[in-house]
Amino acid sequence: MMTFFFKSTACLIVLYGFYHFFLRHQKVLLFNRFYLIFSLVLSMLIPLIVIPVKSNFPINNTIGRFTLMTGQIFQRETIIKSSSPLFTYQNILTAIFIIISSILFIRFALNIFRISRKILKSKKVYSPNTTLVLVEERTLPYSFFRYIFINHSDFENGKIEKELLEHEEAHCLQYHSIDIIIIELLNVFLWFNPAIWLFKKSILLNHEYYADDIVLTNRALIDYQQLLINLVMQDNSNYLVSNFKYSFIKNRLFMMTQRRPSNNAVLRKIAAVSLFLLLGITFAFSQENALNNNLSAIENGWWKPILKKHNFDLRKFNYKNIINMGMKDTTQSTLCLEMGNSDSLNNRKIPYKDAILISKGTGQTYWIIKSEYARHDVDNNILILKNGQMACYDFIYKNIIPTQTTTFQESTIDIKKNWMVTTATR
Repeated sequence: MMTFFFKSTACLIVLYGFYHFFLRHQKVLLFNRFYLIFSLVLSMLIPLIVIPVKSNFPINNTIGRFTLMTGQIFQRETIIKSSSPLFTYQNILTAIFIIISSILFIRFALNIFRISRKILKSKKVYSPNTTLVLVEERTLPYSFFRYIFINHSDFENGKIEKELLEHEEAHCLQYHSIDIIIIELLNVFLWFNPAIWLFKKSILLNHEYYADDIVLTNRALIDYQQLLINLVMQDNSNYLVSNFKYSFIKNRLFMMTQRRPSNNAVLRKIAAVSLFLLLGITFAFSQENALNNNLSAIENGWWKPILKKHNFDLRKFNYKNIINMGMKDTTQSTLCLEMGNSDSLNNRKIPYKDAILISKGTGQTYWIIKSEYARHDVDNNILILKNGQMACYDFIYKNIIPTQTTTFQESTIDIKKNWMVTTATR
């Protein structure tokens, strides 16, 4: 999750930086609109792209899924028991994220509900391209999809300027509400990402640029500018609608005086498309580094000296299958690697021969468990070991003589339901 966040944030910052310095003052409004939307969408998709790459080891990307888990290993009585505290930083941050995202989603849903209720209950005036919704609240005209909301009394008395209706009709015909919904939904889940707020501001402002440009095809520039200045102090409280609330008047007035696209606008567009491709390729092929980093993390874990002592070589294993029970370097975590030969899957029960499992115990101890036969019961999330030996070692000893050994005919490893379990072969 953190990898996704960092990669998506990096994409958003790079793409927004390009827009800020090379596109925002260019009068290529339709191109800018799609550039901003595609930047948001691709920044969510690019981190998920994986291009298979060759490595020096037959490594599988499942090795990157190690997570901190807790559990128990049983052999008639508990040999190893571990637990993790409920109030960890990760749990607290997750709770905060869920609470804030839930509030933002409820707020989003309530706004959709209020707008829908106004459309259903208010008087409507139909036109070929849009529908006027006559509301009783004192408000400037605003739009949502093909609906333009205006004050009933002002409409009946002819107090609404035609320029304002043309402005909102331009929003409707370009379906700017779709952009707003996309950015608001992303904001529900990525509210902590500052880049999202920058994109939101730019998207809404670009909407206003486009609507202004449509109005000015049939209206005098000075008259329209004066109308905007007179309306600048009026506002509306609904954040989902296109309205003058998002009119950054200074920027809009400046854009109105800009000329049509210059000769280098085409080069800027080509550079923007090239940037998308460059980011996609860069982050996709960075998966190779991620896999190598994951391998390095495994090799440099607390178990590295253990494997070295016992003449295990991690590079001889293909990591195609790994049973993971936790890997954090704490005294209350365990790691279980199955290094045996796996037979075929039979009724969701995976059998192994000559299995070797390594588990971190309390303090500086660890266990190496060898079993002639092991079976992973996928449905019940348990490992059943038969005819084996458990040997307890201590990190502080430089030799490999076990401090305690136990033989068993059958032993069971109980795996929590929320643990991720895959399987492994030599």
